[in-house]
Amino acid sequence: MRHTRLFFACLGLLTAMRSHAQDQATDNGWQLCRNPEYLPLFQPLQEKSAANDAEQAVDIYSDDFNIQKLDESVFNGNVEFRRGQDWLATDRLFFNHASQTFRTEGLVKFQNNALRMTAADAVGDQKANSVELTDLRYQFNTGNGNGTASKVKVGNDRSTLTQTNFSTCPSNERQWQFVADEIVVDDKTHQGRATNARLMIGKVPVLWLPFMQFPTDSARASGFLTPVIGQDSLNGFDFSLPFYWNIAPNYDATLTPRYFSKRGFMLGTEFRYLMDQNNGTISGTFLPGDNLRGGDRYSFSWDHFTAMNRAWYFQSDLNKVSDAFYYSDFGDSISETSTTLVKSELGFHGRGKYWNLDLTAANWEIANPTQAPGSEPYRRLPRIALHGSKPFAPWVELGLSAEAVVFTHDQLNNGNRLDIQPYVKFPITGSYWFLTPSFSWRQTEYWLSDNANDPLAPTRLSRGLPIVSLDAGAQFERSTQFAGNDYIQTLEPRLFYLNVPYRNQNDLPVFDTQALTFMWPSLFRENRYGGADRQTDANQLTTAITTRFLDSLNGKERMNFSLGRITYFEAPQVTLPNEPLQPDDGSAWVAEANIRLSDTWQIGLTQHWNPANRNTDLSSLRGYWSLPSGLKLNASYRYRAGFAEQTDLAFVVPLSPNWRAIGRWNYSLRDNQNLESLLGFEWRSCCMALRVFGRKYIRSFDSRENFGVFMELELNGLGQVGSKPELFKDNGILAY
Repeated sequence: MRHTRLFFACLGLLTAMRSHAQDQATDNGWQLCRNPEYLPLFQPLQEKSAANDAEQAVDIYSDDFNIQKLDESVFNGNVEFRRGQDWLATDRLFFNHASQTFRTEGLVKFQNNALRMTAADAVGDQKANSVELTDLRYQFNTGNGNGTASKVKVGNDRSTLTQTNFSTCPSNERQWQFVADEIVVDDKTHQGRATNARLMIGKVPVLWLPFMQFPTDSARASGFLTPVIGQDSLNGFDFSLPFYWNIAPNYDATLTPRYFSKRGFMLGTEFRYLMDQNNGTISGTFLPGDNLRGGDRYSFSWDHFTAMNRAWYFQSDLNKVSDAFYYSDFGDSISETSTTLVKSELGFHGRGKYWNLDLTAANWEIANPTQAPGSEPYRRLPRIALHGSKPFAPWVELGLSAEAVVFTHDQLNNGNRLDIQPYVKFPITGSYWFLTPSFSWRQTEYWLSDNANDPLAPTRLSRGLPIVSLDAGAQFERSTQFAGNDYIQTLEPRLFYLNVPYRNQNDLPVFDTQALTFMWPSLFRENRYGGADRQTDANQLTTAITTRFLDSLNGKERMNFSLGRITYFEAPQVTLPNEPLQPDDGSAWVAEANIRLSDTWQIGLTQHWNPANRNTDLSSLRGYWSLPSGLKLNASYRYRAGFAEQTDLAFVVPLSPNWRAIGRWNYSLRDNQNLESLLGFEWRSCCMALRVFGRKYIRSFDSRENFGVFMELELNGLGQVGSKPELFKDNGILAY
């Protein structure tokens, strides 16, 4: 019967009320609701069929169907309507053929895979294509979202709810709810309009909007986003209210007015675009007349990507800040406040089956007051890099690595560099072993500008040398037992021999080269420098061994242990300016271990021990524990000789079913100084959470500290109000 469509039209209205925020309510962390099912399921949920529910036939069931009257049909007793996933039931239904109207007697029940609802009664007008329900109660099947409405009227393309509310709290624990006198939904524009809308915490209104417009589908819509509120000792009271502007389906922007009580007003913008072959983000901030430092403060960033064809693309990452103090004043984390350089780069990139080609340009600017003017790296205007390799037989591979760069600098001598390294490899493998001899020649050419400080300095330099290496290894397996569990243990010995003759390179400039951090992969590198200005000399052998324990049942790696060292047959002589010589006999011993016998805890260890001075060069210990009780702890210790010694502890401790403590402490033992400390408490009920925490951290290398107190209110299914919710994630607290 055609008039049954009016019942199912209510589905579109109520589903529209479930905003994107309600989808977030599926988080299973909300486990404290005493009565999460405001309305029980009336019927088992149906599997979604391929056919559109609106196009399927309607089946009507009732105990009795009375057609004795010419102008009226009556369905009596246990009346049910079924169409696909939709199910509707009532006690009696009367349909008047002359007026094309219908009415129900008894409670009206409705359910599909999205929600279930009840209404005291329903009346409809087929000619006007409208239906009206009173005393409506609804419950979403996903999450705890539920609410009521005193009256719902559904028309052709317009629906109205009167005296309605929404919450994820049970009806007997209404800790928060969103209420409105009237909500009008337009099906053509997919927009809703609420009148006299209030956000209630308990019985107290905390937000009032006389008028509010919102989308009723998943499409983006313009409007204000969640405000961010904070307080710290450097900037004072900090408040921002982002506004989202949905310009077009493939363009949008976010405007963020931000107020600092000690500095003034700042405007932040972010513009995003997405096209068939292009996408990117342009963002920036501007604060006119900083009350503390004076002058205008700003930042700019442009991240762009263009797919030119299947092999080529263009990419840019351009960045600019107004001054060297910008990140230390406005950064929200140590990683931001310790930023020393701002890099901008753009270029064309090509990729093929056997080759990669990059044509780029890069520039650096100083972004920290501790960096001396002129200490920024050379600009690369431009840089061309080519890498290609192709197997010509199962055991023969030919390749070429080449780079050409134009280096420019405002205070240092400019120059051009060409670096070419053709090579041939012979990868020979067996079922459990491999052997790879490699031969290459590295030729580097320089064209330098005249040196004003040394007019006799050469402007043409070159270096050429052969590089020979041999990489060999094997993998053995056996079944074993440990602590009553079955494992597959591997034993993986590996040898890496490297021979590079010595060439005096002291006259070569240093444009972009620095020593690489010595770690496990360094044992198998052909050069201990990053960049072409230095090629280490070598007559050395790496001996290394690794063993792994794999769970026999699921293949998970539960433990691994590695040990390795480089033995020098001849001590390396090539160095960078002011770099000490390497030890005569070899490198430090490198040991690594990772243990995870249980999914609830894991431990990792890295140790570098130098036999030349019998001291530890590097030590790192890290652990993570997560117990079913909710206790989570991650701790680490980091030491690098002459550079840093730090501890880091983060925890989440449940104090009761509703309360837990959250914290982090990052401390420098070398400087006897707190780097960052955070302590907070969270109260969480079935449908809302309140977090209060204090944070103290270093803002810059001058050891200036900043202290702030933050509060965050989270309403399950609606969002957060207060400080930035990602703060815990950015501070090493794994529970978040």
